[in-house]
Amino acid sequence: MRIGYVIHRFPWPSETFISREVADLIALGHDIRLYAFVRPTGKDEELLSDQARGLMAQTRYITPKEAMLALPSLDTLKMLGEERRLAATPTSPTNRPGRLGRAAALAKLARADGLDRMHAHWPYATSCVHLASVATGIDYSVSVHAHEVAHDNGHFPVCFERLRFASFCNRAAMEHLLAKLPPQARDKAHLVYHGVDVSAFPFQPPAPPPPPLKVLSAGRLTASKGFDRLVAGCAEAARRGLNVELTILGRGAETEALTAQAASLGFADRFHLPGWVPHGEVRGYIRDSHAFALLASDDFNDGLPNVVVEAMASGRPVIVSPLPAAREIVDHGKNGFVLDAVDDLEGLIRILNTLAAEGATDEMAQAARRTVVEGYDAADLIKIQSRLLLEGTE
Repeated sequence: MRIGYVIHRFPWPSETFISREVADLIALGHDIRLYAFVRPTGKDEELLSDQARGLMAQTRYITPKEAMLALPSLDTLKMLGEERRLAATPTSPTNRPGRLGRAAALAKLARADGLDRMHAHWPYATSCVHLASVATGIDYSVSVHAHEVAHDNGHFPVCFERLRFASFCNRAAMEHLLAKLPPQARDKAHLVYHGVDVSAFPFQPPAPPPPPLKVLSAGRLTASKGFDRLVAGCAEAARRGLNVELTILGRGAETEALTAQAASLGFADRFHLPGWVPHGEVRGYIRDSHAFALLASDDFNDGLPNVVVEAMASGRPVIVSPLPAAREIVDHGKNGFVLDAVDDLEGLIRILNTLAAEGATDEMAQAARRTVVEGYDAADLIKIQSRLLLEGTE
């Protein structure tokens, strides 16, 4: 079976889980053809791993010019009625001629490349694949991520009529979307966590005991990640006498604001922003930390960030806000901590003080590792995705 993977922008530094998924499927023997609409350039390209660069070299990019040239085709005529259905319930603005053109170009490539199945990541690619499927009759499936179930979900009622299956990255996201769809949609929904490579994130011995207590966080520096709350909480803990340092890995629009916030709270000398760190170097930062914390918004901007799972695999206690999927992996007090609210700074400070005084117990560290090995090992989860792609059912 020849499968066309279609991703809006690929490969992307902050979406290493997609690159790993594709690479793992190829390693399992799948015949994968890659298609994308946006290729990384500049700093985004510089940050790619060798694996991602190899996949980029194999990717067929459908350019805006190619999309426009594909518009006046018979495939476009076949897709027009369905495109109007998709456009009737949008949740994000879309250049409709551009989408039609890309779908028509994809349909042409799908035939030429002899695809038996298409699989899409992210809403725009899903819409294009849906339209190309209408034109060609080729089956398709999708991977669904947390953000889109709440913030970009208008296409799903139409797409679920046709798609073969949808794999969800966490149960909370799956249930949130299924509540908005007809009951029969559940038959097509499958839970497939992203997981982590547990061999790449082995159990780490405890860091040297505090002081200082070293707290790590990571992600795109955007408002939804709640890094400002984390800075405020650690700064207040320091003001009350706790010797704590905070390191946040990543880049984004909030960089200057976070630096200014730390300075205004008298926390600048204990706050570190190394910038974007290659994925292979993250485990070194985890090794040197006592805990990983993420106080992201609980409105489905985030599902279950992979770096949380990587920290747990390494045997580090995690402190997370009540993300919709948090309790799918974090058992409060046993393998990590879930705050009562995204702005529960007093709860954060209590946990930090406890960790500074007592350290993470070996039992908690082992429980965190065991949780990941038993339920979030990417080597096991990719086999589920593989079966779904081949058969459409588990």
